[in-house]
Amino acid sequence: MTFIEPGLYVRNGFAEGPLADAALSRAARAGQLLDELQGQATTTTGGQLRDAVHRALCRLTQEQQPSARSTAPPR
Repeated sequence: MTFIEPGLYVRNGFAEGPLADAALSRAARAGQLLDELQGQATTTTGGQLRDAVHRALCRLTQEQQPSARSTAPPR
């Protein structure tokens, strides 16, 4: 077993631990979102498709959406 960091290690070539489980869950959900998009691709505009793909990939990487960021004015 190879220890990578707390919560993530490799055993027999497979990642294990809570961090690996969380990454797998995010990847599965992003895959579902992308599958849904593929079915809707013929009825959406290029901009809508781009935005939806961006949201799905942000879900995968857990990045905060630009619209969800604080819009408070700088001090």
